[in-house]
Amino acid sequence: MIVLDKKSPIPIHKQIILQIKKEVILGRLKPGDKLPPVREMAARLKVNVNTVLRAFEDLTREGILESQHGKGFFVSAQNMQQELSEVIEYLKRVVKEFKEHGIDKYLGMTLLLEVWKDESDQ
Repeated sequence: MIVLDKKSPIPIHKQIILQIKKEVILGRLKPGDKLPPVREMAARLKVNVNTVLRAFEDLTREGILESQHGKGFFVSAQNMQQELSEVIEYLKRVVKEFKEHGIDKYLGMTLLLEVWKDESDQ
């Protein structure tokens, strides 16, 4: 489920957060799904246990995960998939527009990042 890029400028715990969010948004992780235990995921990813724990705790604070004492971390019942379903549909339309105009995914992502940057500056 999670693949880390150790050469990425994005910190490892942020990569974990982003990939779990992506899985939730796309519906691959559903409300009530249990995530692997922190130690197991850390071993699988070959990272420090605290790195995974920090990511899980950040996701819990954001309301994406729920912690059940002694049982682990679960996808929250009120998750991002429900809240962002309209955004996903909009992005699908944007991708369709890109394709219709001959814009490949790399240029599309570059354009999106540029617009995002411009909006962040305002």
